[in-house]
Amino acid sequence: MNKQTKIGLIAGIVGFMILMVWLFTSSDEKPSGANNERQPYVSANWTKKFQLYDKNPLGLYLFSTLTRAHLEKDRHVVEINDWTIFDMLISDSDSNKTYMFVGNNFGLKNSEVDTLVSRVLGGSDLFLSFNDLTENLYEALFEGFEFQFDYTESVNVFAGKNKYKMINLFQTDTVACEWRAFGSIDENISYESLSSFMEMSNFVKVKLGEGNLFLHTTPNMFYNYQIKRLPGYKYTEFVLNELPTDRDIYMLEFGRLSDNYGNYDVDDEDGPGEKEDDSYLKLIFQNPTLLTALLLSILGVILFVMFRSKRTRPIVPFIEPKKDMTLAFAETITSIYFAKRNPYGLLQVQRKNFYSTIQKHFFVDLQRREGDRALQVLAEKSNQRFEEIKNLLARLETKEAFSVNDMYVTEMQKKIHAFYRITGLISNDLSEKIMEREMVFKRSLFPPAFLIGGGIAAILEGLYLLTDSVGVGIALWPAGIALLFLGVKRITKPYLRITKDTIYFYTSLGREKTFKKADLISTDLRRGGAIFYFRNNKNLIINYWDMSRFDKKQFEQFLSKINTLEL
Repeated sequence: MNKQTKIGLIAGIVGFMILMVWLFTSSDEKPSGANNERQPYVSANWTKKFQLYDKNPLGLYLFSTLTRAHLEKDRHVVEINDWTIFDMLISDSDSNKTYMFVGNNFGLKNSEVDTLVSRVLGGSDLFLSFNDLTENLYEALFEGFEFQFDYTESVNVFAGKNKYKMINLFQTDTVACEWRAFGSIDENISYESLSSFMEMSNFVKVKLGEGNLFLHTTPNMFYNYQIKRLPGYKYTEFVLNELPTDRDIYMLEFGRLSDNYGNYDVDDEDGPGEKEDDSYLKLIFQNPTLLTALLLSILGVILFVMFRSKRTRPIVPFIEPKKDMTLAFAETITSIYFAKRNPYGLLQVQRKNFYSTIQKHFFVDLQRREGDRALQVLAEKSNQRFEEIKNLLARLETKEAFSVNDMYVTEMQKKIHAFYRITGLISNDLSEKIMEREMVFKRSLFPPAFLIGGGIAAILEGLYLLTDSVGVGIALWPAGIALLFLGVKRITKPYLRITKDTIYFYTSLGREKTFKKADLISTDLRRGGAIFYFRNNKNLIINYWDMSRFDKKQFEQFLSKINTLEL
C-alpha cells in the first residue's frame, strides 16, 4: 500500500466517523433559544406502576403533586417507607392525620392494623385506593363488603351531578381491563357513596369512630396519563376535596406489597425483576460529548491496528536471469501448451530446448547426430553414464504420441531438471533455496477495512436504535458481529502460503486447504490470476484482485522463477 493510498484510506475513515458522529448527535442538539426553556418530559415506559414520584405514564407524580397542592401551606405530605418511622411519628404526635395509600397491593401486620385502626377511631382519616389487600385488612375493615367488576375499555364515573369518562390505555391504545367496585354492602354499615359506575360504588366514605375510612377500588384512575386528561384531573380534584386540608398526609409506602411475580407494582407481562435500563451505554448515547469521545476512540483503535499491523516481508533474493530463460520465454512455452492442450507437442518443445541447451554448454549437436558418437562425447564432458543419457534421449524422442500424457511430460521435466542440476547447469544451492524458502502472500486490506467499518457501524446503529426502544436494533448486532468476524479473519489469515513440499490456501472464513507440491501437474497463467492443477482432479484458483499490489507482484515473480527453473 503506497503513501497516497494510505492517505486516502485514512481520509475516508475520518470522514465516515465524522458522519457517524453527526448522525448520532444531531438529534440531541437543542434548538436555538431553548436553553432557558423547560423541556417536556417524554416517556415510553409502560412497565412501572404506582411509583409515588414517577413521571412515567403509570406513575403517581401528578397525583402526589395535586395532593401537596390540596393542603394548606403549613401542612406536608410525608412518605413513610418503614414501620418503625411510622410508629415513632405516631408516638410523638397526638394530632390527627390523614393516612393514604394508592397502589396495587397493600398489607400490614396485625399489630400495625390495630394501631392504624385505633388512630382512625381517635379522629384520623384513612384513604385506601387498592386492587388487593391482605386477609387481616379485609377482616378488620371490610366485614360486610362484596366486590364486583366490569371488564371494558372505559367507564363513566358519576360523582354527584358530574360525569367523568375514564379510559384504560397502554401505549396510546385503549385496552379492556377490570374496573373493580363494591357489589353489595351490608345494610348495618353506615356509609356514603361518593362516586360510582354501572350503579356500583367505587368510592365510599365509612364512619369509623371519630374518624373516617375512605375506600377507593379503582387506583388506575390516578395514573399520570389519566390526570393529564381533563376528566381525570377533575375526578382527582373531586376525590382530594373529600379529604381535610388542615392535616398532614402520611403516605403508607411501607405497606406496598409485591405481586405474585415478586415485583413492586409492575406490569406482570414483563416478567419478574424488570428494571429501567441504567447501563453505561445508555448514559453514553444520551450525552453527545461522551458519544463523540466513544466514536473517536474507536477511530483511534482502527488507525492503531492498521498501522501496527504492518507486515514484515522476507527479502526476495535476486536471481540473475540466464540467456534464453526469461519470463517471456516461459510464458510463450506455457501458452503454446495450453493453446493446443497437446502433451506430445509440449514434449517436442522440451526436446528442442534440451538440444539447444546441450549444444550451447557442451558443444554437442544431438539433433544431427549419427550413431552413438555424440552421446559418448556428451557423457565424457558431462561426466554422466552413457546408458542414462541414452535412456533420457530415448524417452524424449519417443514416437508413440498416444503414450504421452501430462504425467509423462511432468516426469520427463523432472529428469531434465535433475540432469541440469547434476551437470552444474543449474546451481544446486540456488534451486534448493528457492524450493525451501517459505512464501507468504497476504490479502488486500481494502475489503477487511470495509467489513470492519461496516460491522462497527451496524453495532453502533443497533445500540442507538435500542436506546430509542426500536426492536429492529437487536437484528443489527449479529450482522455487525458477523462482518467484524469476517474482516478480522481476512486480516489475521494470509491468502496463500507456500513451503518446500506444501501449498496452503486460506478461504475468506480462514479455513485452511492443503495441496501437495508433488501432486502439482500444471499451471495455467491468466490475466486475472492463475490455476494450479493437481492429481485427482483437484485445482486451486488464485485471484489477483484478492491480493495486495505488492503480493501480486511477488507471486508473479515466484511463478516466473519456478517456470524458469523447470523449463
